[in-house]
Amino acid sequence: MSLPLHGIRILDLSRLLPGAYASQMLADFGADVIKVEEPGSGDYARAMPPHGPGGMSLYFLATNRNKRSVTLNLKVPQGREIFLRMVRQADVVLESFRPGVMQRLELDYEHLKEINPSLVYCAISGYGQDGPYQQRAGHDLNYAGYAGLLHYNRGQHGEPAMPATQLGDLAGGSFMAVIGILTALVGRAQAGEGRMIDAAMTEGVLSLLPLLSTFYLNTGKAPQPGRSSLDGGLPCYNIYETQDGKHVTLAALEPKFWHTFCTRIGHLELLPFHTPVGPGEREQAIDLLRTIFKTKTRDEWLAELAEIDACVGPVYSMDEALNDPHAQTRGVTITAPIADETFRTLPSFPRISGVETEQRYAPPTLGEQSDEILRAVGYTDTEIEQFKKEGFV
Repeated sequence: MSLPLHGIRILDLSRLLPGAYASQMLADFGADVIKVEEPGSGDYARAMPPHGPGGMSLYFLATNRNKRSVTLNLKVPQGREIFLRMVRQADVVLESFRPGVMQRLELDYEHLKEINPSLVYCAISGYGQDGPYQQRAGHDLNYAGYAGLLHYNRGQHGEPAMPATQLGDLAGGSFMAVIGILTALVGRAQAGEGRMIDAAMTEGVLSLLPLLSTFYLNTGKAPQPGRSSLDGGLPCYNIYETQDGKHVTLAALEPKFWHTFCTRIGHLELLPFHTPVGPGEREQAIDLLRTIFKTKTRDEWLAELAEIDACVGPVYSMDEALNDPHAQTRGVTITAPIADETFRTLPSFPRISGVETEQRYAPPTLGEQSDEILRAVGYTDTEIEQFKKEGFV
């Protein structure tokens, strides 16, 4: 069985995490992803410490398997002409420049669709292709702040807390780009026309808050952090510390799960506090649960509750998460060779029947496949050597 995206060619001009993770997902599912990089430097992620096998950055290794690399200087006419020839054979162009950069190079969607009307063009940016903030510099944390997410992500003293992962880059950028690209490709299969995708990472983060935003939009009141049903407002849906200083998650939202939990721990007096409404009831129930959970270690609670329908689980560290027996059985990591060594990383999810994540190409060195890529669009070896001498590739 061929991979689902076999035959789809993607020219990826993006740098760093959002575009790289998006194109790796598409590459893992069969797309031919060509990283178009600047000669001499390439993707900034290549140089970021720490470094791993083959001297490559672990950040780069995490998001660049199954891609090929070509170097092109898009700042000169000759480099742009080579890129335009590649676009004629491409299905998707992915970029993450600040809005306006591709227009100045005359490589934006309006120009490219003239030579390839079926092209899908995806631009990832912080704030979108228009609007008063379009030219602002930013990173993941800025987007999470603008979107309101940090206001609801609070630390132990009530202060806005740093997310443990790059929600703006990954959820706001990578996933939105993949959704947009795949949607546009399906539409193209029906109508034959390409599309322009404007993936603004701030809006992507905002999309993670559908319940809080809908509550505000329809009541005019913004929920207080830590007080809504799914962010700490309910005793039955919360995080509790255990005797050994570790933590468990309790998510007994449905009454049947709450009843099972209260019955098993022998505290039926908690039953009325599933959704407390009276003054002080929430605090009273949470304080009692904190006391109860501190009577045993995390693993003792898991042993007692994990096999019943009480919706109790652990708060794992990364090593525990990856070495959990269920994760091991499911195979949530892959091992692949690079430069006479091996490295481990996560596969692309979700799982699709007939698709096993495998490394067809190791994360490429800068310009590793330049010659073969340029030959494939009709350039001779003599022309390629001349391009190198003149610094176009």
